[in-house]
Amino acid sequence: MRNFEDLVKLFSRICKKLKIPYVIVGGVAVSAWGNIRTTRDIDVILDIKPEKIKEFVKEIKKNHLKINEEDILNSLKEKSHFTIFDKRSTFYIDGKGIYNKNDFQTIKNRKKIEFEKNTIYINSPEDLIANKLFFGSEQDLKDVEGIMMRQKKRLNMKKLKKRCKELKVYDKLIALIEKKSEWKLVKFK
Repeated sequence: MRNFEDLVKLFSRICKKLKIPYVIVGGVAVSAWGNIRTTRDIDVILDIKPEKIKEFVKEIKKNHLKINEEDILNSLKEKSHFTIFDKRSTFYIDGKGIYNKNDFQTIKNRKKIEFEKNTIYINSPEDLIANKLFFGSEQDLKDVEGIMMRQKKRLNMKKLKKRCKELKVYDKLIALIEKKSEWKLVKFK
């Protein structure tokens, strides 16, 4: 059985080897910057070009993962997700391409971190907060609170403000900050 952390490292190594820019988002990013979340998938945004897909699928299959070229090509064409299944565990990878300006900014602003002697690229906390406020589910708002609590002294408030304004969620951010006096964040109205 392959564990979750090994799958994260394997996927990152495959992307590095093939020079495919990516960013890990979702529950894994939330766990890195905020509260630990249970998840069975790795959500990623990939800047994968059609000419790289055959080589990508070959490398995926070589490492006991399962997907076919058509699934990736169709998802890129339809601007949807594709799933890579791990034959050695119950975990999987949900991938998508860059479909809009927000996806482009998310991959551009990614953070490089060292994880068990491996380099991985993960969603910046500022982008993660802005995107969570944009989607706005109850879980998303809990995730934002966890990130704000853990990262309050390390957040780049200028970048956070800019990303929230781009996604038109700046008012939501201010309302959340004003509601949580214990955050004692620098006001940036």
